[in-house]
Amino acid sequence: MRSLILMEAVADLLKLSDETDLDILNHSMEAMVDWFKTELLSVASQLTARLCESYLCLAREGLAQQNETIPDSIDVESLVTNGDDDKVYGAMGVAKTIGTVVSCIESSPEILSQVTGAGAFFQYQLRNQILHFKFNARALASLVTVACHALSNRFIVILGASVKVLEEDQEEDLRSAIDEAIARLLIVYCFRAKSDAPKRRISSCNLFAVFCEESDLHRMIQKSSHSPTEEPCVLAASSSDSQRYHPYPNRSSFQLGDWYWNQGVQKSQGDFTTLLDILSDETFKTADVTSTQWKKINCQLGANEYDDKDVDEWEDEDAGWKKSSISIDVPFSRTSDTPGPQSYQAANLYHRSLVPVIREKLTNARDNKLFHYEPYQLCWNPPHLDGEVPIYGDMYTSPAFLEAHTQLQDLPGEPGCDLPRVVVGLMFWSDATQLTTFGNAKLWPTYMYFANESKYRRCKPSCNLSNHVAYFETLPESFKDFAGRTSEGATHCRRELFQEQWNVLLDDEFVEAYTHGIVIHCCDGITRRFYPRVFTYSADYPEKVLIATVRNLGGCPCPRCLIPKGRIQNMGRPQDRKQRETLERSAQSRENMVSTARKLIYEKNYAVGSAPVENILKAQSWVPTLNAFIDRLGAMGFNIFHALVVDLLHEFEIGVWKMLFTHLLRILSAQDKGLIDRLDKRKIPTFGAATIRKFSANASEMTCMAARNFEDLLQCSIPVFDGLLPEPHNRIVLELLFTMAHWHGLAKLRMHSDLTLEIMDEVTSTLGRQFREFKNTVCTAYQTRELPREVGARARRLVKKAGKETTGHKGKGSSSIAAQGQNVQRTKVFNFQTYKFHALGDYVSTIRRYGTSDSYSTEPGELEHRSPKARYCRTDRRSDRIIHRPHVEISELATRPEAHHHIGLTQKYPTHIGSYLRSLQGDSAIINFFPKLKSHLLCRVNMSKDSINEHDTNTIIIKDDRMYRHNIARINYTTYDVRRAQDVINPRTPHCNVMVLRPYTDVQDEGHRYMYAKVIGIYHVNVIFIGNGMIDYTPLRMEFLWVRWYEPIDQHSTWETSTLDRLTFPPLAHENSFDFLDPADVLRGCHIIPRFSRHKKHVDGLGVSASAGDKDDWNEYFVNRFVDRDMLMRFHFGLGVGHVYSHHRNAQAMHQRDDSAVQCRVEESDEEDCQSRDENESMQDDEDDDDVQMMDPAEQWYGSSQESLVEQFEAMYESELELDYEN
Repeated sequence: MRSLILMEAVADLLKLSDETDLDILNHSMEAMVDWFKTELLSVASQLTARLCESYLCLAREGLAQQNETIPDSIDVESLVTNGDDDKVYGAMGVAKTIGTVVSCIESSPEILSQVTGAGAFFQYQLRNQILHFKFNARALASLVTVACHALSNRFIVILGASVKVLEEDQEEDLRSAIDEAIARLLIVYCFRAKSDAPKRRISSCNLFAVFCEESDLHRMIQKSSHSPTEEPCVLAASSSDSQRYHPYPNRSSFQLGDWYWNQGVQKSQGDFTTLLDILSDETFKTADVTSTQWKKINCQLGANEYDDKDVDEWEDEDAGWKKSSISIDVPFSRTSDTPGPQSYQAANLYHRSLVPVIREKLTNARDNKLFHYEPYQLCWNPPHLDGEVPIYGDMYTSPAFLEAHTQLQDLPGEPGCDLPRVVVGLMFWSDATQLTTFGNAKLWPTYMYFANESKYRRCKPSCNLSNHVAYFETLPESFKDFAGRTSEGATHCRRELFQEQWNVLLDDEFVEAYTHGIVIHCCDGITRRFYPRVFTYSADYPEKVLIATVRNLGGCPCPRCLIPKGRIQNMGRPQDRKQRETLERSAQSRENMVSTARKLIYEKNYAVGSAPVENILKAQSWVPTLNAFIDRLGAMGFNIFHALVVDLLHEFEIGVWKMLFTHLLRILSAQDKGLIDRLDKRKIPTFGAATIRKFSANASEMTCMAARNFEDLLQCSIPVFDGLLPEPHNRIVLELLFTMAHWHGLAKLRMHSDLTLEIMDEVTSTLGRQFREFKNTVCTAYQTRELPREVGARARRLVKKAGKETTGHKGKGSSSIAAQGQNVQRTKVFNFQTYKFHALGDYVSTIRRYGTSDSYSTEPGELEHRSPKARYCRTDRRSDRIIHRPHVEISELATRPEAHHHIGLTQKYPTHIGSYLRSLQGDSAIINFFPKLKSHLLCRVNMSKDSINEHDTNTIIIKDDRMYRHNIARINYTTYDVRRAQDVINPRTPHCNVMVLRPYTDVQDEGHRYMYAKVIGIYHVNVIFIGNGMIDYTPLRMEFLWVRWYEPIDQHSTWETSTLDRLTFPPLAHENSFDFLDPADVLRGCHIIPRFSRHKKHVDGLGVSASAGDKDDWNEYFVNRFVDRDMLMRFHFGLGVGHVYSHHRNAQAMHQRDDSAVQCRVEESDEEDCQSRDENESMQDDEDDDDVQMMDPAEQWYGSSQESLVEQFEAMYESELELDYEN
């Protein structure tokens, strides 16, 4: 009976296959196999027949929709290439379920002995041509993918069934097809035994031998040779654990070894959880692990195939790595013994061809879903602005990508080709790095990324979207013996070697693809012609001059323009902006000068640094080196000088800002040596999970600091430097720091618009002006000298240089002599005439063309260095290169954006309200605690717009008079670039400050738009409402924050003042100093920093209120608007795309201003009415002023009822504006 029910259920599922999600159908059938295994064994043949019929039906319908006729035979190749996608996937899903049933058949010894069932199944397939054997290797691979688990275990059964079909009378075409299928199947199973590579054929034969031995095939062959008339014996024997998990002896040992070697070098809490899962698995056996010879296995794992053999470790045809010999022509001048150029074998370049890497990427099904084949322009149409605003973000939405796409479509197509033409955007990173802390093991990798992918994934190392394409080489030490020790010649040869290596990467195949494209059948079934286009090359300055073939720190140091070094200080001025365009570097003007100089060097044997050569090249800082990018791609319109984009990490964070910070420390030391100690003692509170980390005790030493540490210093620099210098120098320094932090925040925005770029353009001009003022006013007032750390570093450099020039005992003496007298502090002047300062003027134009700076920053390349460094620690350390690893799928968890906040459900920490208040008797913080709490809860229950009296609060009953404490609250919010983020609020840590939107009625022109509060406690109560509208006595859980409000000191909050907003705590006894806050009203956490120059309120460290924790209060605080990019955009009110509340409020303000303007025009139309109206309005204004004077100023600021705030949030959430929440 159960069998009949099962068959009916299967039939119903198959009928729904046309309209049911394929995954649901597959999971349902697989679940039935698990639940009804016994019943399935008895009806396996019938079920198989039903499944095969469904397969035929779906396959024929899939072809019929394309061909309009139902074919008699089903060819897998035609089905895959021509079939309807939905029907094809449905057919493959049914075929997968067939494999599941077959595996169920195999699990039973009784059914296994009856091969007729399985044979009939495969005969049914062959006779009905479900899997026709006239197909190519791709269709065969699809077959193996669909039924891989059946093929692996029942390979002999398939062969036996196929042979039985051959023994019957069949058509000649079918017999030849079966013969071909058996041969192809054996080839696939043995991993391309007909491969052209000798090593591949040897390994395939060895694998086939192992297969024969493990499957007892050789015994079957011997037995069949002795008794040819006997039926072939089918034996299914699985391979032993020792072979399956080699070199590990068993599964348990293999799992532990995989966890140790493949789950990362540094183990995390997640890795520890994975280990616990392995140990707690029921299949894990402790005895198997204890008997494993781990040292022997590790030696086997560490052994290389190329050890003690004449085989190169990089010759890997699957990974695509190649070795190319690089030779350069070394010029010897006419003054040398053998003048003229001589060829020198410089190095072996290990690299991958770019075109195969592109093909691999475009045929990768994992990345296909998120690969953008066509660019588009992103626009923003907010309600408070007129018209659409262009948005700059990802590279595939940038004007540069759109321009390349348009130019490609305008070009004449390839003859006879009408395929869609697609731009493949390439982005290169290269940077040399040190592999070890101690030692000289180095690596110079080159990474390639695809601009068609989202920067949010591309810049995340865990997504593994970096493609290692080459590991550059430098001149070996033996080069000095070959060419001598002239520095000019060695520098020239280093440039030549670098460009020759790029000549190898930009090979003829890539140039052909750049010109004519490459045809690729994509994962979505569409064949396209792809054209590679190089958009950006990210590198630090020493590498940029190598790429651009420009002199390092020459008279024109910029690799993009010809502005001389003497004009760099004009950054931000109008003439500087104009000269950046008129003095752009040009490949055409360079070509004639470089070719003339090279003739002098290589034909007339002039020295590289000779006067004739310098007269030609020095004026524009060119070098006599051919440029691979110009020679190979210049004819197709590629401009390498435009591709060398800005680099915020090296140019600003550890460039301009580090330079300014260092000189500020010199000024403090010149003013008073104790000021630096005062600076170090000003401890900045941390913020976020890793936004602002804890500073070291002596941050002024700048020891072991990375770029992110300097970023933290800049974001928190204003409170630290405040008050250390006398006026007006203190004001000038603080304004400069404010502009620096503002410019840095704008430069790091992940989403720009024309509006924000206009602001950044103005800030850039202001930054240049303030730098010049700082140098002329502040720097000239102090006699600055080197810091102690600078003196020590200079002495070490001199000792190292002297040690290289001499050897032996004499060398040591010379080194000590060289170090003598170098401990004197030299005079240091502030010099900002550097390329890094000059580069700040290119950020706005670069963002307008290529999108935001995070897309092409050098930071992703620096983060990618972690990968080879981590793997290098586990190698034999005989090679500095790490073979490219395969991509790994990373799954991300995303929370629903509707969840504004999260507070735990636990009730482990109850607090009786009455007992709590009695324990704090006399504490100012608990004045009117209970009435305020009930009023707050009542406002949230009935959303009353009227005033609340004592009688109304009696309708609120707190169950058991208890409130339940929580340690943290998680606030989810949408960032300015429409991403999800979260702040954790913890009252016991510095992460206890929150910001809420100020009611619109309280916001005036240039007024504060936010209110700030310190969270004292996080609680929830169970409330019973017994007033009008009550439903029952079921308690309602209500969460609230007990807060202490800050109040603003300044009446205005504008960017023009170049100051941070200042706050202070009102008196504890003030009625509205403490209040309750709905967590739903919190925008996010905020970074409140003490104003150290105003000292603490309680010098003795003894406060008044224990619950408020006022013993650590300061007289004033700063609101750090530069703590992160989202906070910065909240102060650019209305310009954050994800800050929907600011759009609504700005629109309302604009509407009211429009109404006022209309009203004024109406008033002007009638002079008499205007005069009378003015009199009435004057009287009304006087009355309003009286009301304002009578009202407590704190009442205007705090707004404890939050009624206006609730209205604003209701209107915001009811708006029809939709956001695209992306993972």
